[in-house]
Amino acid sequence: MKNLLTLITLIGSLALGAQADAYHAQLTNWLATQYTLTGVTYPIADTENEIYAATYSWTASRNLVTAPDDQEFSQVVRLSSPGGLVNRWDAGFGVANIQPVGLGDKLLAVVWLRVDGGEDATGKVALVLERADNFDKEFDLIVELDNSWRRYLIPVEVRTRSHPAGGLQFGIHLGFQEQVVEVGGFTLLNYGPNFPLDQFPNDINNDEYGGFEADAAWRAPAAQRIEELRMADLEILALDQNGDPLPATGLEVRMQRHAFEFGTAIKACRFPGGRCYNATFVDKIFDLDGRGHGFNSVVYENDLKWPAWEEEWISLNEQTIRTMSFLTERDVNIRGHVLLWPGWQNLPADMEANQSNVNYLKQRVDDHLVNFLETLDFDEYVRDWDVINEINTNTDLAAALAGTAGYTTGREYYAEVFARARELAPDATLYLNDYVTLSLNNKEGVLYDQYQGFIAELVNADAPIDGIGFQGHIGASPNSIYDVLETYDDFAQQFGLEAKITEFDLPPSVSEELAADYLRDFLTATFSHESMTGFLFWNFWDVDTWANPGANLYRADWSSTPAHEAFVDLVFNEWWTEEDLQTDASGLASTPAFKGYYEVTLNCGSERVTTSFDHLGDQRVTIDCSQLVSLQPEPLPAGSITVSPNPSSGPVTIQNRLGVSLSGEILDAAGRSLWRGKITSGTTELPLDLPAGSYHLQLREGRRMSTFTLIR
Repeated sequence: MKNLLTLITLIGSLALGAQADAYHAQLTNWLATQYTLTGVTYPIADTENEIYAATYSWTASRNLVTAPDDQEFSQVVRLSSPGGLVNRWDAGFGVANIQPVGLGDKLLAVVWLRVDGGEDATGKVALVLERADNFDKEFDLIVELDNSWRRYLIPVEVRTRSHPAGGLQFGIHLGFQEQVVEVGGFTLLNYGPNFPLDQFPNDINNDEYGGFEADAAWRAPAAQRIEELRMADLEILALDQNGDPLPATGLEVRMQRHAFEFGTAIKACRFPGGRCYNATFVDKIFDLDGRGHGFNSVVYENDLKWPAWEEEWISLNEQTIRTMSFLTERDVNIRGHVLLWPGWQNLPADMEANQSNVNYLKQRVDDHLVNFLETLDFDEYVRDWDVINEINTNTDLAAALAGTAGYTTGREYYAEVFARARELAPDATLYLNDYVTLSLNNKEGVLYDQYQGFIAELVNADAPIDGIGFQGHIGASPNSIYDVLETYDDFAQQFGLEAKITEFDLPPSVSEELAADYLRDFLTATFSHESMTGFLFWNFWDVDTWANPGANLYRADWSSTPAHEAFVDLVFNEWWTEEDLQTDASGLASTPAFKGYYEVTLNCGSERVTTSFDHLGDQRVTIDCSQLVSLQPEPLPAGSITVSPNPSSGPVTIQNRLGVSLSGEILDAAGRSLWRGKITSGTTELPLDLPAGSYHLQLREGRRMSTFTLIR
């Protein structure tokens, strides 16, 4: 009995902490004083001795030493990780909770880190708080280290479940590279459910990513490349109705959309007719800058995934097809994601059930390709496809084929899938998509080399692969811009394929200000590289985000973030062409212009003529007044627009029943533009202050336009 009581007493002291040590006392006093955080409990113990006694490590060797005198903590764990590991979690260090943690509790993870080595030594680790059974993450942050001690303060609200004792683990993944990492002040604090998360300190030392400086060496070359790659000379010849040059005549050059793809992930149900239709979402797709310019590319986040299609997870299939038509009519490019995602968890359930039947597996894949690309003819809408997704970590299908007739590794089958996709969709651009480079902040290592090896296998097998998709799920310590450019260079030089950023987002641990700065730099680097043809967000609104509320273009209430301002400033201002030109004596005017789709308007006396064209290289465009008859646009649908009262001496109300925003312009009798703006879906009131007379209100949606006469 005495021994049992002693054991109970010992367990109680471990669980409750008889007395916090000096490090924990100083830390919690600072939090109480500076952040008014009180009532702390200690899920993993309240002394350094107890915590380090309970920690465990794998693959990495460990050594406990005394901390330097100038540190707040008293002990340091030195962790030595070997190189050549495939996954970051193949080496690590951690500890499990000894007290239960409730759903909704607010925790603060604290740790000091440095990499051992010389002045230029660098390291990389992932800090994780996860369930012990299935590894679902409460947080997962990749951070880069140098040889200076830095403290990391990571607040988190428990969201996955209530964690019993032993059900939660706080750890460090070390398997990125060969390195010696020193750990101090490693602890986890629980302040219960009542404090708001924004009351906690949040510091993960991530604001100085590589190349963040205003005068960073990469900036000037990138700007020069953008000018060379993304702009071309535009010369315009203006002619009168007799075909003679029009001198000293005004030309309005208006870019409508980029040739480079700027896009976002979507779900079909957000669009008209869908069960989660959101008019503001649709409006923002087409109007990000308040002037009617929006995304020119989208990718379905889930709707076209194979199991999602067969089981109609997100949207009804007829709604997905209806949305394809809706977007295509409005000149928005569509990416298909994904034809084959070769892990059992990402395939229809019957695939795993029949994994020993090679013919069944191959026929099932072929039937799916035929259904999407021939029967349903998605090639009519979809410009490019992620043919295969994440083959580095989704290996089940290849493993099922390995060793069977014609397949050594099983990956040989992927070349057949590409060939079949090309046969069924001859005009589509075919991509291989993965996350193991930028999303893991890898510019070298086993996974990086493996990805290049898999691409080489496809190329060597004459697979019709056209492009490489770089997912861009950027971590808590954003990738160095130099590393991003180096990765683009490496893949372009090895394979000569086009590429896209297919899934860009930033985690909540990146502040709104840092998100704006990093988006601006990452986007600039991407736009500057000759291999890159597009950049797509993995959604842009906090409500629809995958895992990153707080770093999107719009918050949940549709208020814009600093990242939105940064995006619009680059894409629709700095990289945008709007010029009012005057023809010379020969009827010519010219300007360098960003590549894209344009409208140019010529004043022909009291009338105006507008011509539209793609500007993809140096060119001369002729516009003449004889086009007045031949260039009449298709009108907006009858009854879709009401303008009242008219005549009027006060405000004019426009009722827009189309479900999308319109570009509006008011012209006087001489064709001079008096107002330009946006007419949103629903009711818009224009507080006009115009003298008596007759005016023209032009309302445009895509290539459709109607003109209304306003009488004042």
